[in-house]
Amino acid sequence: MAYAENLTQGFYTSPDNPDLSNGPGYPLVLLPFVALDVNLMIPNIINGIFVFLGILFFYKSLRLYLKPKIALISSYVLGLYPPLLHFMPDLLSESLSFFLINGFIFHFCSFHLKKNNPKNGVLASLFLGFLVLTKVIFFHVVVVSMTMLVLMSVFKKSQRPKWSLLILTVGILFTTPFLVYAYKVTNKPFYLGTRGGELLYHRSTPFENEYGNWFSADRILGVRFEGDSEEYQRLEKLRLNHGEFYQRLQPLSNMERDSALKVKAIENMKKYPIKYLKNTMASTGRLFFNIPNSYKNQGLQTYGYLIPNGIILVFLVLIARTAILERSRIPFEIKSVVIFVLIYGFGIILLLGKPRYFIMMVPGLILFLVYSYSKLLKINLLKKEKKSV
Repeated sequence: MAYAENLTQGFYTSPDNPDLSNGPGYPLVLLPFVALDVNLMIPNIINGIFVFLGILFFYKSLRLYLKPKIALISSYVLGLYPPLLHFMPDLLSESLSFFLINGFIFHFCSFHLKKNNPKNGVLASLFLGFLVLTKVIFFHVVVVSMTMLVLMSVFKKSQRPKWSLLILTVGILFTTPFLVYAYKVTNKPFYLGTRGGELLYHRSTPFENEYGNWFSADRILGVRFEGDSEEYQRLEKLRLNHGEFYQRLQPLSNMERDSALKVKAIENMKKYPIKYLKNTMASTGRLFFNIPNSYKNQGLQTYGYLIPNGIILVFLVLIARTAILERSRIPFEIKSVVIFVLIYGFGIILLLGKPRYFIMMVPGLILFLVYSYSKLLKINLLKKEKKSV
């Protein structure tokens, strides 16, 4: 909301003290509503529309390979995915990102299936570019993916890696205005976020009673919020562990604070490698199941992540061996989508594992699962033999 308000005044962040906490994708969506002072219920409803359109794109992606009935049932399953529904009413970028990644997947797969149709290639790049602007971590995902595609282009005769590389390159080109703007206000190339150091600092926490999840500076500095006396008391140890260090950071600019936090994070990683490994395991658990969390009591809502994400992981494990052995039968574009979301998942675990970030992985994983179980496996029911008298 703050970035959308800034945009109404002709700037995104202050050049004197730039704060790049989020990409401009979702603020651009909120911009007209903020400018016109519209009731915020309208953007909430639009989040529902984004999710619905994302489901339609997912259905169309499945229909490229599978029968209508399988595609329809799978789309209903994705549409009823509990974390997606849980976060949909909030003014968060997940609903928009869900729409964008499904649009990218559909046009990327269509491009490869329909003999490199330029229209699908351009649309895939557009969806990818706006996804990068919405979730800047995808900039790094695209860079890693491009590196892999370059290596594949060198060692493989197929043209598909080269065409995929072109789509990703054009997608990055669409983000050029923001890349130039970020460089202008920070004087650092590809410096798209001033909060990465804060996330890495918490991920590297050396304290045994903490698991690497993020806490706001207000919590650490002891700011009280209305009606949170119980939580305030629960965070007393957190303030003792980090309060002094955060007090020293207060006079610094956003970029200086980000650098100081990164230095401290790297120092913690080197000094306490075993604890960092434990934090990484905890980050993985939070990405899938929203556990464990420091200084937080777990509630029944954990089952809303544990059950659906557990089912996805079980089906992935069960099909993994078959998929590896029969990888030549899986279309190049589906394998590419799976690798793309896995790169994202690995990166988000290293940065900050949260269950709402797993939502972006689900469409690609379910596409892979539904295709693999439909095309690679054949299930026969054994008839019961009659006993002879």
